[in-house]
Amino acid sequence: MNSRAFTKWLFVGGFVLGLIYAVGGLIIDLFTVGLNAGTAMAFGAMIVLPALFGASGIIFGLLFKLLLVIRHKIKGSTIKK
Repeated sequence: MNSRAFTKWLFVGGFVLGLIYAVGGLIIDLFTVGLNAGTAMAFGAMIVLPALFGASGIIFGLLFKLLLVIRHKIKGSTIKK
């Protein structure tokens, strides 16, 4: 899996987790204390979590690719595209 595909999967995962967190927070707030600033912050997670997961996907994808390059240099083989 290349770093772009890894980043896309993490972005989608972050969006799904942010959506679950926001909707869950909304339901709990409606049944307990009512809507407040915490509810707005939970919906902000729908923006922040995909961005954080996407950024980590880029970083970890590039680190994984770097490790593969180092491994191939040590073994003396070439990287196939």
